Amino acid sequence: MHPRRLLGVLGLLAMALLYAVLVLLSGRAFNGIRFDLTQNHVHTLAPGTVRIARSLQQPIHLDLFFSRHASRDRPRLRAYEQRVLGMLKEIQRHTHGMLQVRVLNPTPYSEAEDRALAYGLTPMPGGVGGARTFFGLVGTNGTTGLAVLPFLQPDKEAFLEYDIARMLYELSSSRQPVVGLITGLSLDVARTVPVSQSAPRLSVLQQLRKLFHLQILDPTHLHTIPADVRVLLLIQPSNLTATARQAIEAYLQRGGHLALFLDPDPQTLPPSYAVLSASAAARAVAPLLAQWGITFNPDKVVLDPPLARSIQLKPNSGSVRDPALIGLGRTEISHDDVTTAGLSSINVLSAGTFEQLRHAPLRLMPLLQSGPDSGLVSAAKVIASQNPQTLLDGFHPGIDRYVIAGRLVGPLKPGAAPADIIVVADTDILSDRLWVQWLPFFGQTLASPFANNGDFFLNVVDNLSGSSALISIRGRAVSVRPFTRLKALRSHAAAAYREHKLALEQQLNTVQRQVLSIEHAGSSLTAALQTQRPRLAELNRNKKEIRRQLQRIERHLNARIQNLEANIMLIDIILIPVLLSLLALLVALVRSWRRHWGQKRS
Repeated sequence: MHPRRLLGVLGLLAMALLYAVLVLLSGRAFNGIRFDLTQNHVHTLAPGTVRIARSLQQPIHLDLFFSRHASRDRPRLRAYEQRVLGMLKEIQRHTHGMLQVRVLNPTPYSEAEDRALAYGLTPMPGGVGGARTFFGLVGTNGTTGLAVLPFLQPDKEAFLEYDIARMLYELSSSRQPVVGLITGLSLDVARTVPVSQSAPRLSVLQQLRKLFHLQILDPTHLHTIPADVRVLLLIQPSNLTATARQAIEAYLQRGGHLALFLDPDPQTLPPSYAVLSASAAARAVAPLLAQWGITFNPDKVVLDPPLARSIQLKPNSGSVRDPALIGLGRTEISHDDVTTAGLSSINVLSAGTFEQLRHAPLRLMPLLQSGPDSGLVSAAKVIASQNPQTLLDGFHPGIDRYVIAGRLVGPLKPGAAPADIIVVADTDILSDRLWVQWLPFFGQTLASPFANNGDFFLNVVDNLSGSSALISIRGRAVSVRPFTRLKALRSHAAAAYREHKLALEQQLNTVQRQVLSIEHAGSSLTAALQTQRPRLAELNRNKKEIRRQLQRIERHLNARIQNLEANIMLIDIILIPVLLSLLALLVALVRSWRRHWGQKRS
């Protein structure tokens, strides 16, 4: 071999060896250093998550239950498991050894499966071989703390980081957060199940007591909000004094979190007191609303005829649609905020609306909105009305949606910490009759929810009660980036075989019905079954043949996709490194040629 060629080959081998050595050394030298080059930085933890991880004061154990074999035919679930595990490992790096992560595979009849069921994890049926697929997260601390995510859904990936951070925050907290309550309504927060039709049905307050330490504050003698109050609840605060209002302002200035519920027609009060309560509450909080840059009109109620729910005016009578009783669905509920992202149905009654003023210091982000064909009517008309249908007399829809609930974000004054306030223009949203039904069950009374009102209320308090680090964690961008070319190929292949597949499926259904009819007839007449055995055997053979054809169609459907995936892998693993090597060789040859001709000319 020519010496120069030999030198070139040795040079390439040396470059390959040097590349391998550099990869090994860089893996050790830069261990723990990561670069997130994704468009939305989906693999970078939020600053709030990092603060929570670094502030852990006691050891926490997280057990990730994932059924590997049962999920073999669910590639999306398996990919999401790697995403979850990667996030857990990333969080673990910031905990200074205070977080231990373990992955358990709950195979059928195993100890891990028994533990998953004992923790209340929700399995997904229909795995490989009919096995159940577990995919949940269980957190424990050194004492009796326990937090469970029963099933990690891939379509909720945007809130994965929030759920994990919330779990760590709960396990690291030593006591329940304190929630302060100021209200002008006559609420009996000690009653678990209301027994009187005239009493306000607010069982959400009993649920609140199970999760938080609820402290009732008297606004008539309130000079300061206690320092340990994490969230301040104002529910129709018609008895709010100027001194109490100043205490609330000071509480917000030092970083407090507040949820305000106002109502132009609170159904928890008799009609004669409803108007007085609405106007008194609006006057009491008007200075606060002005500071926040929003307004609330206690004389206006939102009507939404397309979203109206039906009610019965009298027992044993027909139902009528009440345009003041609005059923908010997915299009009216924000899915960009943690408090409402997982909710699908919320009912409100004679709700009001908030409007943002120009040059407001805080930005109003809608959480609940009315539909596009909604409008406003007088609250007095709603209160005096005996038939809901008369509310539509002279009704004209507005020009935009109305904000029934929203989050106020931004600094109250320049240089101040960001405020986090949630405002809701309805108190009846908390009433049991709008979201839960109480049913007798063997001497007990059980709650059967039919809407997400209770979830919304608890989500609001739960979100506001978190640390500033936890509140700052919003829905993250989903990491799934679809392959548009693969999607187009899949749609094209499916369209090409759709007619043939449908015809075969119809044949299969016909054969299966014939088999069932013969077996059903033969179950009672043994002699008839004997005469039908040849026909039954033929039908079973036809069924197997049709299924084989359907399997072939599925293989054809995936053939082009699998070929494209193989080509992509070939390009990533072999072709690109080969091209880079050829490019390096070409550069070396060009330089050698230039040196050779340079020497000749000289």
